[in-house]
Amino acid sequence: MRSERWWQEASVIDGLFHTPTAYEFIQTTRLLRHDPIFNQVQHWADRFSFESSIQLNFPVSELESLNLVDDKIELKNLMVGLLGIQGALPYSYTQKIKLSPRKQRDEVQKFIGLFNHKLTAQYVDSSLVYNLPVRYEIDQNNHYLTILHALNGFVRQQHQPSELEDFFAEFSGLMQGQNNNVHALKTMLHCVFKQKIEIKEFIVETFQLNDVQKTSLGSLAKNALGLNTFCGEKVRQVDGKIEVQIGPLTYPHYLDYLPGKGLSEQLRKIFKSWCDPTLHVDVRLILKRTDKKAVQIGANQSLGLGQGTFLMPTLTEDHNEFCYALIREI
Repeated sequence: MRSERWWQEASVIDGLFHTPTAYEFIQTTRLLRHDPIFNQVQHWADRFSFESSIQLNFPVSELESLNLVDDKIELKNLMVGLLGIQGALPYSYTQKIKLSPRKQRDEVQKFIGLFNHKLTAQYVDSSLVYNLPVRYEIDQNNHYLTILHALNGFVRQQHQPSELEDFFAEFSGLMQGQNNNVHALKTMLHCVFKQKIEIKEFIVETFQLNDVQKTSLGSLAKNALGLNTFCGEKVRQVDGKIEVQIGPLTYPHYLDYLPGKGLSEQLRKIFKSWCDPTLHVDVRLILKRTDKKAVQIGANQSLGLGQGTFLMPTLTEDHNEFCYALIREI
């Protein structure tokens, strides 16, 4: 025999009926439509009765009332419908219904409720399909990732399966159609690695020109000073390199950020996928002063000086002298 109050053992459902105004409309319908005994062949909306609200006050919640009448869930919401503050019909319709006699008001509400019920059910179905946070919860295949990746131009088919796909989806808003900046990069790196991150821009680099790149008298090329020629044998560039400072780090984390290690390769993948392919990236590791270790004779240490071991470590300062090139042109 079917129990009338099938949700009594579920504390969430019980709390929903006691304080319906504390829940969102879509959240409420998702909870109530999952009746374990309900016939799945029948449409879920047949168990509900979405009535129109005639309130014209500013809505303080998404739900007005929630009741169980004759094994049917009667739900009034303030978000979507034909009447009310958010209704599709003009306010004058709602005002006339409110001022009409009680019997006539009930009859008109029941009549409008026939159309309002179908409209609300379609709204719920659409929300479950196109609401990305909801899709994340109910869709095990995570098709939403493709939609979010499209915002920042990240094509999953062009990359090997990676644990970073979720992070690129989470920060698609920062990556969408704009140049990368320090704030966006620091935000993502901090969420991925859970470490203090500092980024220095405009690191000056000096390049020595080869003899082939220099102009000479008698050359057939047309050289114009200030257009395609400048004075000097060196070039200074200030917009092609950044330095990422990570730390202070504990000793185990410090070892994992060394060149070729796990976190270092993960960091390389992020810059390769997100940043300009011509950007040079240096990484400076900061080791906590309490984790500095001195070289010991006979100890089984495979690391070199400055990469985890030191001759005379200073225990009053964090070690920040080790810096290596993460991405550099070959």
